[in-house]
Amino acid sequence: FAAVDDRDAEASILEPHDGSAIQGVVDVSSPVKGPDGDDFKLGVEDEEEEDELIPTEKKADGEFFKDDYGEGLKRFPGIFGGIVDDYKRRLPWYWTDIWDDAMNRKTPAAALMMFLATFCSTVALGSAIDRATNGSIGIAEYLLMNGVAGMAHSLFGCQPLLILRPTGPITLMITQIYSLSNSLQVDFYTLLAWTGWGIGIWMTLIAAFELSRHIAMLTTFAHDVFACFVSSIYVVDGIKGIVSRFEGTDALQEASPVFALMISLWLIFVAFVLSFLRNHSHLLPKQVRFLLADYALGIATITATALSFSYGGRVSVDRLPVADTDSLVGWVEPSPTADRAWPVNMFTTEKAWLAAIMGFVVSIPITIFFYFDQNFSSLLCQVDEMGLRKGKYYHTSLWWMGIFNFACPMFGFPFVTGSLPHSPQMVKALRNDEVTRGENGPAVSENRIAPFIMYSAILFSYLLFAGIIELIPVAAADAVLIFVGLEGIIDTRLFERLPVLITPDNEIDPANSSVACAARKFTLLQLLVLGAGWGLNFTPAALAFPLVIACLVPIRFYLLPWMFTQRELRILDSEDKDVKEGKPTADKKMKDEKSF
Repeated sequence: FAAVDDRDAEASILEPHDGSAIQGVVDVSSPVKGPDGDDFKLGVEDEEEEDELIPTEKKADGEFFKDDYGEGLKRFPGIFGGIVDDYKRRLPWYWTDIWDDAMNRKTPAAALMMFLATFCSTVALGSAIDRATNGSIGIAEYLLMNGVAGMAHSLFGCQPLLILRPTGPITLMITQIYSLSNSLQVDFYTLLAWTGWGIGIWMTLIAAFELSRHIAMLTTFAHDVFACFVSSIYVVDGIKGIVSRFEGTDALQEASPVFALMISLWLIFVAFVLSFLRNHSHLLPKQVRFLLADYALGIATITATALSFSYGGRVSVDRLPVADTDSLVGWVEPSPTADRAWPVNMFTTEKAWLAAIMGFVVSIPITIFFYFDQNFSSLLCQVDEMGLRKGKYYHTSLWWMGIFNFACPMFGFPFVTGSLPHSPQMVKALRNDEVTRGENGPAVSENRIAPFIMYSAILFSYLLFAGIIELIPVAAADAVLIFVGLEGIIDTRLFERLPVLITPDNEIDPANSSVACAARKFTLLQLLVLGAGWGLNFTPAALAFPLVIACLVPIRFYLLPWMFTQRELRILDSEDKDVKEGKPTADKKMKDEKSF
């Protein structure tokens, strides 16, 4: 089920039945062999190479935080220097962004593929927040925010391939803000707007002082925990929607939730089967497999919607509430989900002063989470393996998120941030297999037109095709959330290592027994941090759960070096794929070639 493009040659195959319980991290069934056939030592050649791969100790000059982590992650004198530098580096590429690199077959194909992936999950989240806030905010706000903010960022941002939208964690946070507003007896929209002001101010300050550069300090340990946490939010939201239909159902309505469950299971099954085709070349021709896998979620949603009509009117099916329209196609005047005006009254509602204070307090942990969410999304879609050639950009993306989150909640819109896994998927969708650029593999048609078309389609899907969206059953939206979440979890190394927790010791080769033991501790520690985040989410201090994510930094730099040896960390927490697979690093390969 690994949703990884086999063109990247990154997918690992789990075979727990033969003892390879943590294959892809370290093969515990047999000693690792080097290029000369001898046992390959998984340690490093010297302390200098080890220090570069595992930044667990302070540098010789005593610095812990650095001013320069590489391209796009530098500190500049004064304020807003990083934003200025981003635009200086990106503006010379602007013409190629809108013309030279956009006029090819990959642009419409990537736009359509990412529209289906983003649209389906955004509609599903809009349906979930509608239920959670009793209709205070819903699909209309989610689609409008996704479309308008995305179009602006695709034209004026420095990294247009970064996909931004209201995400699963944002849905969770807005749900908690809604609960807080009820507890404080303040207006929900007033509290949301003041929280947006706080988030906008904090994110602007972070961008002004180039604090995004420190995201480079985090390693695979944090990446996997964060990705699993974000993905698990989608799964939980989807399951809540399914379970809620069985609560309070009388005998005359028993068929309705059961039929809805069948619709959800069908969508998940079809989506996984089609995604599964990508890495199984013996089933269909390559182009057919890739086509079905690229549009797996869209095809699954269409078939689930068709299934929902199979019983006619004999079984009631709840469908998505989008707009008050009687026609499938036609212009819809944008209107809020609730019966209210668009502008939010921030100053004269009851206890507005309390909403302002609490909004700024709540914005602190939310901004911490957005710092990780936004920068992780930027980081993972701009890693060297993606093959981008127009530079790496972080500060401007965070600054634009600050602008959107400051202004849009004043009209009752949700927050936005970079989206996982959609941001890396956009880059992969624009890869041109017919053109290669050195070691980075297929060339990427980096342009602004593909994301602009995608966001425009999302916006006009609401303005022109709201009637068609309303045909989708709510059960299908819940299933979309579950599929997106499971796909994200399966794609992590944490998931790949889970079999090691139940692999018997007698199936582990003695040569790698110590590494297998370390892998168990490493995996259990990640699960413990993940559980702590969810545990806090079910307490009155639920909005403080981003603080658990912030703890990933001290855990990585202080706790892990105490619990594991450098050799074990090099295997379990290195970003170097060769190290994880037990292969010599590029530097060692060079030394071997020169010696030969």
